[in-house]
Amino acid sequence: MIHRLLALCCALLLAGCTNFMELRQELQESKTQLGRIAGTVVSPSCADCPTILVALDDLEGRVVHTYRVYERPGAFQMVTFGGSRYLFGFNDLNNDFQYQQGEPSGWVRLPEKFAAGTRVEHIELSLSRTPGNVPAFGNLFDLRGMTLGTIDVELGKLADLADARFDPDIANLGMWQPLRFMKDSYAGIYFLGPYDAGKSPVLFVHGINGSPRDFAAMIATLDRSRFQPWVLYYPTGIDLASLGDGVLGMLSELRHRYPFKRLHIVAHSMGGVVVRSYLSACAKARNCNYLRSFTSISSPFGGHQAAQSGVDYAPVVMPVWHSMAPGSSFMNMLFATPLPRQVHHHLIFGYRNNVLVGKTSGDGTITLASQLRKEAQAQAVTQRGFDEDHLTILKSDEVSAYVNGLLSIE
Repeated sequence: MIHRLLALCCALLLAGCTNFMELRQELQESKTQLGRIAGTVVSPSCADCPTILVALDDLEGRVVHTYRVYERPGAFQMVTFGGSRYLFGFNDLNNDFQYQQGEPSGWVRLPEKFAAGTRVEHIELSLSRTPGNVPAFGNLFDLRGMTLGTIDVELGKLADLADARFDPDIANLGMWQPLRFMKDSYAGIYFLGPYDAGKSPVLFVHGINGSPRDFAAMIATLDRSRFQPWVLYYPTGIDLASLGDGVLGMLSELRHRYPFKRLHIVAHSMGGVVVRSYLSACAKARNCNYLRSFTSISSPFGGHQAAQSGVDYAPVVMPVWHSMAPGSSFMNMLFATPLPRQVHHHLIFGYRNNVLVGKTSGDGTITLASQLRKEAQAQAVTQRGFDEDHLTILKSDEVSAYVNGLLSIE
């Protein structure tokens, strides 16, 4: 307990009062701006068709707050602004992100009680071929990063790992000021080269306070004749269930735009926990048939005690700490839903520990007990340990070669 308190005190001193003040302000702002809606979409004439839901301020579709792509009708949930008043849905039969007459569609007025900081459930939206109000929003994908509300994500934008957006201070912003991180258009899935329909995407997912640049050495060794690298960049301070659901939404939208048939995911540290949450959302929605493999590297599947210390002692609790605390409701449910049947999980762990105080088995950051949680081992088709610490494991030539080998057989 003494060591844990000392470690937390050091962390609080390093973080400084300013970070906690900004975090408190961010949490309050999210409550005054955002709400969540959930329910069910049915489409009697097109039960297996891609579906887009659009939250709007008006029936004409002049003010779009947000939208989300689903592989098919069914249960949905989405975050939107408290000022949203209507929900429009349609089956996008030709995958062009625009509504055309004849595509099954429908409207529902959101309840008067829906406001920022609230969650409204049991919304029912039926899509029919009967023409109704025709919204004027045009191509929805073109609104990304331009006029789509004030909180948005970038999807399919070309980037380079040397870009300033991946600098450490921006990554730190995503932990302490996640809303600003999104408002400043940092979050999203970036392509490190033009999309190539002949190559399978490999999505790299970083950990807490990290960035895609953490994978620079591994991406440099990727077999570019067969694979194209994509990177997820996300605000690491928010709760992990929301992140997992957000990844599902982003990948569903990208697949609607780029019809890739196979996708692989490589995740480091907490990124592996985010991906496992996403995989649960996939299985529940009967989505993600495109996903083939998930490679986790040094992931804390059992949580991290430092997160519990943050929950217990920090002046302001970062939402991600609630998720990552061992024994949290999120951690207890992380493996409750089995992986989609076609997904192979490859589990990589590190065991070099150079920590001098309070040394336990692990990689110096994540204990072996957390990396090798029994449920994670039970679902993995392969397991491999490396004599590397939490950071050097991503720079190891041996690890990179091993990951390339895993990708080549999937």
